[in-house]
Amino acid sequence: MCRILAFHTKGEILKEYVNALIKASRNDIFSKYGSHPDGWGLSVFLKRNDKWKVIYYRSEDPLYEDPNVNYLIDVAKGEEIIGVIHARKAGRKFLTGLSHVHPYYMRANLYDLYFAHNGSVNRTSFRDSNRPFTDSYLILEEIKVLIENNMSPFDAYVTTLDKLKDYSTSLNSVLIYYNKKEGPSLLVGYYYNKNRLSKETNEEYYKLYTDNNGYVFSSTIKYYLGVNAEELIMGSIMHL
Repeated sequence: MCRILAFHTKGEILKEYVNALIKASRNDIFSKYGSHPDGWGLSVFLKRNDKWKVIYYRSEDPLYEDPNVNYLIDVAKGEEIIGVIHARKAGRKFLTGLSHVHPYYMRANLYDLYFAHNGSVNRTSFRDSNRPFTDSYLILEEIKVLIENNMSPFDAYVTTLDKLKDYSTSLNSVLIYYNKKEGPSLLVGYYYNKNRLSKETNEEYYKLYTDNNGYVFSSTIKYYLGVNAEELIMGSIMHL
């Protein structure tokens, strides 16, 4: 399980949100594991002078130990900013390292896809499930296949999450899709399966919130922000 911060804002990414994510990744009060040490990454689209740019960065260092964090956030300025930051806690320790850090990237038809996920999915629900990829990577593969069969990114995302609900603990995730004509769009999926939750983990751990100010974040980030925030609608896909 992991921590996610997604945003659609202007000017800059507010440091208080990033600092709350750093604190959550170092000391997660809702998780029995305590921290999220298995790498971190971001995908951030910036609009400057009516042109889109993208910052894509992944590191196997913990978010709370990477000296590049402040630099990356400081340069992420623009007239419009759309992105996601993800701190990872690996479910399978042999699937760690840079190759397995989120957000994942794939190309599907006209679209660049970036995907970050918080949760786990039973691998038997995937084709060729014995390959050395995380379940999160396999989710993005499913989305890619549907898009390449002429489904829209939104419909591919909805279809894939709906298919996997019964096999997952959580499908909390962010999909960013981009093409030159339309620019970037960011979707947030919110679902966790109450029948498959660990008895040792506080249910609050699985929740996603928004402050209706252009940010969506995991529950531990909300805790460190100390703000009033609204839980997303269970089972929803939010266009941020």
